[in-house]
Amino acid sequence: MEVGRLERAELGAAVGILAEAFRDNPLNRAAIRADPPARVRSNRAGIRSYLPLALEVAHVAVAREAGRPVGVLVATPPWRWPLPAPGALGLLRLLVGQGFAVVRRWSQVSARLREHHPGQPHWYLATLGVAPERWGAGAGRALLGAFVAQADADGSAAYLETDRPELEGFYRSAGFRVRERIEVLDVPVLLMERPPRGPRLDESAAVPT
Repeated sequence: MEVGRLERAELGAAVGILAEAFRDNPLNRAAIRADPPARVRSNRAGIRSYLPLALEVAHVAVAREAGRPVGVLVATPPWRWPLPAPGALGLLRLLVGQGFAVVRRWSQVSARLREHHPGQPHWYLATLGVAPERWGAGAGRALLGAFVAQADADGSAAYLETDRPELEGFYRSAGFRVRERIEVLDVPVLLMERPPRGPRLDESAAVPT
């Protein structure tokens, strides 16, 4: 499994991976309130609106298997959160692609999470998704390992949110700990942080095998 920077030519593949990866997440269900194919279409519209912007200003990594993208991670370096909002045309496309009610609910999600976002400098793991057919193949582990190595190289803390409680152990194995448990749209969400570990990755924090 190779991890590197997402190339612009891979944007289409990355949008597809993330749209499918998050299709059944609890927050996705709560915000979109539609059947699985409709959730994928809505996800595509949302991801298309922010991923090109993220590629310009954030850290966007891809896990490749035999040269093919199978996982994507989006993170902001210290002091670079939040990502810039899409322009007027991007917002119009988002409204057309998702509908006003869905956009409004995602805005509520963002506002609720923003209330709890840490104020100190940190790397923020905004998105980590793997193509469902490659779950368990090591792409998520590789992306997370490279991410925490980058945070350690900077001597920075890291932070993330997850609406999938079953992933708590996965993130704990990489050195994260639960900072807070909240509810967003009546969905339980874990807020997790990882303290600074200096310029080198602590081997005891290896991601799960």
